[in-house]
Amino acid sequence: MPDRHGAVHADGAVAVRIVRHDRAVDAFAAGRRQRAIADAAEIRMLADAAAAVARPVTASPELARRTELDRRALVADLATSARVSEYTVNRLLAEATDLCARFGAGVEALERGEISRQHLSVIHDIGDPIDDDRARAAFVRLALERAAQLTPGRLTPVLRVIAERFQDRTLQDRHQQAATDRRVQVVDLPDDMAALTAFLPASLAHGIEDRLTAQARSVIAARTPGNNAGGQGACDDVLPDDADEADRAGYPPADGGSVDERTLDQLRADIFTDTLLTAGPDRHAFGEGLDAIRATVQVTVPVLTMTGGSTEPALLAGYGPIDPDTARVLAGGAPGWERVMTSPVTGSVLAVDRYRPGPALQRLLAARDEHCRFPGCRRPVWRCDIDHTIGAAQGGPTHHANLAHLCRGHHTLKGVTAWTVQQTSPGVLIWTSPTGREHTDRPEPTVRFIPDDALLERRRRIRAPWLFPAPADGDDAPPF
Repeated sequence: MPDRHGAVHADGAVAVRIVRHDRAVDAFAAGRRQRAIADAAEIRMLADAAAAVARPVTASPELARRTELDRRALVADLATSARVSEYTVNRLLAEATDLCARFGAGVEALERGEISRQHLSVIHDIGDPIDDDRARAAFVRLALERAAQLTPGRLTPVLRVIAERFQDRTLQDRHQQAATDRRVQVVDLPDDMAALTAFLPASLAHGIEDRLTAQARSVIAARTPGNNAGGQGACDDVLPDDADEADRAGYPPADGGSVDERTLDQLRADIFTDTLLTAGPDRHAFGEGLDAIRATVQVTVPVLTMTGGSTEPALLAGYGPIDPDTARVLAGGAPGWERVMTSPVTGSVLAVDRYRPGPALQRLLAARDEHCRFPGCRRPVWRCDIDHTIGAAQGGPTHHANLAHLCRGHHTLKGVTAWTVQQTSPGVLIWTSPTGREHTDRPEPTVRFIPDDALLERRRRIRAPWLFPAPADGDDAPPF
């Protein structure tokens, strides 16, 4: 029958597409491994080359001069053969030498194809300030474990937190020194453009970016009557319109004037420019700006840090540790506080409550997820939808073990493509691609530090009931 043959033909076409996709994924993964192996070989080659022209410690002035000339000749040869600048070659030689000397385990992992060059760069950049050899080796071991599961973008904030355990100086001291280097610089670009870069404390930079985004979305929402300017989607299994397309859409104004077709990025840049060129400075004499932030940011502050009894850093979601003084200023200006109860061992979120009434379930999910839960995606929760892993129409409960934040793009991917997802335990999502590959995405612990014995003993002595919530009989789930 035509219908039956048509169905068979359709099924066969789907099977052919899956096979092609499977081959493409295998080829891509194999190519990435080969590239990692080649990158490791280049790092070792550059380190050997740098060692061959290194100046001996006890060199005479004449030997030092000849060694320096040999080094310059090598740099020039490498630069011209690869068509890069001598500055780039010098940087690569220094980096390769340091990687082989202090991050050998990372180079070996790259050589085995277990991580990418981008992963190794993240590990090197964050681990570089750790001077003690033992501490740095322990950091690299932990970093390689996490790098095997995370993208470089997600790895960065995780390693910032882990590195804090191995630092000799507190984050408060390092932040005060780094803040003295705050500045604004301009880099000229082609086509009559330029890049304006501000080096600021992370809390200020993230607050500025989020406030610009909120204002830009308000402009986009105002293009049509009744359009919602809100950020976070509701718990809704009906797939929304694609956010990026909405951002690009231009709607005819009511007065018949020109159509505003600016994208979200363009609007952010325009609002940024208008604010700086037309608004006056606010409290600029003392450099204060934390109390002006009205953006949506998620900061986790240990209770002893809040009271000044500890220097344990707070965590800015999506970035990592921030200094305690900044966290206390932000908390003091917040309209409401959320208490996030976490496991003292694993740091996993156990429960959330709030001094003011509110939707407890949404708060727990925001504290647990921090960002879209598709592997590798870092869009923050306030720009995501809360999705039922098992749809409500199929009997899926509205429960923390069946809910997760997904950005609009990955929400759509889950709903209309062959990608599937299971939540095997609360917060642990196993995504299955159309070619059958499984990718596990676990929520990062909100508190990733391992407190020392003295801090644990201090917490035991406090015995604050909300620090150690007793689970309900027969049920370890958070109370909702």
